[in-house]
Amino acid sequence: MDLVLRDGVGKGHTAKIRNGRLFVNGIIEEASEHECESGNKYNLNTGDITISNDSETSVFYLKNNETYDLVVTALIYNLGNTSGGSGDVKIDVIRNPTAGDIITNENQTLVGNGVEANQNFGARTSVTADVWKGASGETKFSDGSVSVSTRSASSTGRVFISLGALILQPGTTLGINYHPPSGNTSQICQFAIACYLHTEET
Repeated sequence: MDLVLRDGVGKGHTAKIRNGRLFVNGIIEEASEHECESGNKYNLNTGDITISNDSETSVFYLKNNETYDLVVTALIYNLGNTSGGSGDVKIDVIRNPTAGDIITNENQTLVGNGVEANQNFGARTSVTADVWKGASGETKFSDGSVSVSTRSASSTGRVFISLGALILQPGTTLGINYHPPSGNTSQICQFAIACYLHTEET
């Protein structure tokens, strides 16, 4: 004999139990997709940064000021043409930096903690975070440790790094350092992060 469980809010949803097994109709989706539907998925982008030397520069800073974990799923680097530069570029993700010009100067990113970062265009929520971009001539992060390091033989183009999940718990930080090609005198770059809030619903 089947046992039927009915929801307690009158929406007509049911689940059947037979021989100790639960039978349901379900939808399987990625946590990031679910959070996008709820208005909790974001794309943060520095916008254009002109790097006018070949020194290592801190270009992106993110601090999670939410009460939920912020899950970073991908890093995207858009590297424009270089004037005078040649050879590899190197990009390091810094774990929990707390000091450097990029943090002190608080230069706003093109797409940061405003509603324009929300990947659900019908949502009006924004992520509560410090999201800053760097500039040539600023010092790099003076603390933190390298977490993800990328070296590319191509000094131009788009670099996409799928992380699966890199978790920023409330109060933790992430930074990106960029080392342009040797001899560079001008290169326009963008650095972006795809992320979502891991709310209690997921």
